[in-house]
Amino acid sequence: MRIRGSILLAAVTTFCLNISSNDGFDYSSREDVKEYIEEISNKHGFNRSQLSQLLNSAVYQEKVVRIMNRQPEGTMTWSKYKKMMVSESRIAAGKDFINLYKEDLKRAEDLYGVPAEIIASIIGIETRYGRITGNIRVLDSLMTLSFNYPRRSKFFKIQLEEFLLLSREEGFDPESLEGSIAGAMGYGQFMPDSYRKYAVDFDSDGVRDILTNPVDAIGSVANFLSKKGNWKPNTPIAVKADSISNEIIFKSQFKPYMTPIELNEIGLKPKESISGNLKFVPISLEIDEGYEHWLGFDNYYSLSRYNRSKLYVMAVIEFSRSLSIYL
Repeated sequence: MRIRGSILLAAVTTFCLNISSNDGFDYSSREDVKEYIEEISNKHGFNRSQLSQLLNSAVYQEKVVRIMNRQPEGTMTWSKYKKMMVSESRIAAGKDFINLYKEDLKRAEDLYGVPAEIIASIIGIETRYGRITGNIRVLDSLMTLSFNYPRRSKFFKIQLEEFLLLSREEGFDPESLEGSIAGAMGYGQFMPDSYRKYAVDFDSDGVRDILTNPVDAIGSVANFLSKKGNWKPNTPIAVKADSISNEIIFKSQFKPYMTPIELNEIGLKPKESISGNLKFVPISLEIDEGYEHWLGFDNYYSLSRYNRSKLYVMAVIEFSRSLSIYL
């Protein structure tokens, strides 16, 4: 995965696009790509010719755009999503992972305050413990989303810039790295900016490798939640609530803004006692018949910084509860 030398594009080789099979998406002829190359070269001191050769070698990926437009939040119920993400096979894989890395998970919990089962849950949901990390070139994904996905092009142009910097800093070959459709990489599926900011060398071998090293991934996931998520140790994440009607639907939000005194007003009663000074956000989850309701606290919001999907966050919570017995 690594190449020697400090120059980002020393290993770049000529890659010729087959325009006919790529629906005319020839990045070398696009003015917006040329402007981007000019901007990034000037800003970060990249060799303009080498950077142009690299970015123009990217191949447009139609399936990336197609899948990005079909996210589970808008197409799946909580019942279906939970069944898929918190399966018996995934729990069994989680048990094996914990048996192998229990000491590292506990060390991360002690250092960052993030429960070991939450760390293990995220890695299991993201990649089945490194078994499914994505098979699309990160370069192709990020170029496609930067220049052929207007809805979020600004975000992905930043990620593309971060990817170029990451490759230079870590000595990666930017042409060979593979990841998810969104350009996320490694055991914990970090986007390039998160890799640069939050990846840690948790096994102290001199390299922060979340691509192939599960120990570094454990520490990095915990570091991410601690720093970006502002995780609050020894405080609840979410509790289930009864409702006066299973048809009550709350707008999908993540940051807590309500207090327990307002529970009667919104028709919810928590199944567990909660501290009077804890703010929460009400959560509605579509199930086979009506809705299931929860109250999410600050750590619910923290998990949303990893993936801004209430289905994802709830899956992490539920999966972590299944794993906690092995720790």
